[in-house]
Amino acid sequence: MPSQGKARARLGATLRWLAPSAAAATLGALVGGIFDGLGMESVLGIAAAAGFVTIVTWPILFALSLIVRGLWAAWRPSDLALVEADGSAPRLAAWLAVLWLSMFGLAWAMFQGTWVIAGITAFKPLSVSFAEPLLALAATALLFALSRPLARVLTVAYRKLDGAWRKRVRWSIVSPRVIAISVTVKTLVVGYVIWRVLVKPRIGPFDVSLIHVPASALAATALAHVGWLRVPQRRRHPALAVLAVLALTLVGFAAYAWREKPSLTLAIWGERPFAGLAVDRLLNLDSIRARMSLAEFRPTARPGSTHPDIILITIDTVRADHTPPYGGQAEMPLMRELGVRGAVFEWAFSPSNVTRRSIPSMVTGIAPNRVRGRVVGWALRIDPRHVVVAERLLAGGYDTAGFVCCNGFWGPDFRTGLQRGLAHLEIEPNGLKLAKQARAWLEAREKQPNRKPLFLWMHLLEPHNWQQGTGPPQNDEERRRFYDRSLTAADSMMVELMSAFTHRLPAQAPILVVTADHGEGLGDHGQPYHSTDLFNSQIHVPFVIAGPGIKPGRIPETVSLTDLTPTLLELAGFEPPKGPSMDGRSVADLASGKREPDPNGGVAFAAMIKDRSNPGGLTAVVKGPYKLIEGSSSELFYLQKDPGERNNLFQANPRVLTELQTLLREFNARASTSPFE
Repeated sequence: MPSQGKARARLGATLRWLAPSAAAATLGALVGGIFDGLGMESVLGIAAAAGFVTIVTWPILFALSLIVRGLWAAWRPSDLALVEADGSAPRLAAWLAVLWLSMFGLAWAMFQGTWVIAGITAFKPLSVSFAEPLLALAATALLFALSRPLARVLTVAYRKLDGAWRKRVRWSIVSPRVIAISVTVKTLVVGYVIWRVLVKPRIGPFDVSLIHVPASALAATALAHVGWLRVPQRRRHPALAVLAVLALTLVGFAAYAWREKPSLTLAIWGERPFAGLAVDRLLNLDSIRARMSLAEFRPTARPGSTHPDIILITIDTVRADHTPPYGGQAEMPLMRELGVRGAVFEWAFSPSNVTRRSIPSMVTGIAPNRVRGRVVGWALRIDPRHVVVAERLLAGGYDTAGFVCCNGFWGPDFRTGLQRGLAHLEIEPNGLKLAKQARAWLEAREKQPNRKPLFLWMHLLEPHNWQQGTGPPQNDEERRRFYDRSLTAADSMMVELMSAFTHRLPAQAPILVVTADHGEGLGDHGQPYHSTDLFNSQIHVPFVIAGPGIKPGRIPETVSLTDLTPTLLELAGFEPPKGPSMDGRSVADLASGKREPDPNGGVAFAAMIKDRSNPGGLTAVVKGPYKLIEGSSSELFYLQKDPGERNNLFQANPRVLTELQTLLREFNARASTSPFE
């Protein structure tokens, strides 16, 4: 019996010691969860999002609280005589100042030193990885050696300063409370200044939304510990019980959403920065998506239409004016031939100026500002509720295959959703190897009897890496030559792929669609690469369709690559979907010659979408020959006479300006409308 009494006493003491951490972690998780969930439209959405955040953050906050309290107990601050008999703490202030200066000193040394090391080693990752630990050790050793002498000097200085102060007033400026407030304020102010002045200008746009929830949760956890000491002991356990009930209620809402409201769960994943991460860690979204039958995606066949083979080739980072059909000088024999025997869309525009925003819009038919998803690596993991064109064609009876460049966009680790519907998928970064793999697969398939119609998608990366193997260009001529060389290489890869069909009669040849996800600045408007503006150099891309049923010729009507999915579906003999799930319009009738193009018609929108490495805030609309770019200012261009966009007509044509501004306002307003209704 005595041993049982001791065990109960130990258990009681343990629970009493754990209670403050449990209460603080619960309050922190609730605050963080509700803060993140407020972006949802419904009360259930807010509660479910908060519940998902609570599930993930509570154990982390609880563990952190225990660690901090354990370290505090192990250090025994009372034994260090940091507080003097009169209540002042100059020694505490001095050591905190040393610690504070050392942290910022180490951060500064690592930040500046990394740039120096990277410059010396020509940004070689392996060299930098070896040099950085040595730099950290050297900086830490120096700061450690200086810490004690500096603490002594500061202690004397603080004691004298406090003595002079207390001759005028009664309270101390180095009391523990004043020190805590001072250190907190200094840390926040100096940290913000360093971020704005030193860090942000160098790294460019950076999405800090993921920091908001952890910061609010940690702040609430810290305040809860302070409040726990001030709450009367008889009220502590009831307070903990109330917090626990609230937390469990929110967790219950999250479980309900997962079981009964999968669309709400997917909406939380796509729309809330931290709750979405929680959903991603807790649930298998692909398994939820896999419950959906292909029959839901099956397109409606057009009466009397055939279902031809379709080859889609998208090339990364190709600006139209460097390719032969658009007057470019790059050696691209296949593209030159396609410009003669195919339909060339003279004014085709990508939905955005970066792959992760353009490709999802192209393969879903949804405007870039309405595509839902989360950035993973360099790609966008699209909301599982989106349906991509390969899924629709697979459901319509097509064989589907993908031969693509990059694991980061199509590989299993990132699960972007771009690979959905591709029954056969091969990933290879080397474009020539990729084309040979595709040719071998096609040649083997050509020998099979009773084949289904085929949809094959190949995405080439080479022009994106146009400096690879050459280094940065020294002048404009080298820049053009290096870039055009990469286009020549991409053309040879397309030839390799299409050679698998040379034995077919022209009437049985596949329909070939060649386009790009965005362009490249190449120095135009001061931009060497892409993802920086919406001028033609970055969004005017080639778009050529050739094959049976396609009328050769040039099409001057403006089109968008958001039109790609409905166009592919119509070329494949299906009716493109209508409604909120499809913003694009089919231009198959233009390619087949069934409709005459309107040089003053057609509309294309483009947008820079804000995310962790893109500032966003820039949109563009092209209608006929006019183009408007709007951000902090407005720029209006007449593209037929000014394709380089040098002459801003902002004040010269108010009627056109007003019309295009109205279109852009409507485009931006649609961003908030759901593509899933």
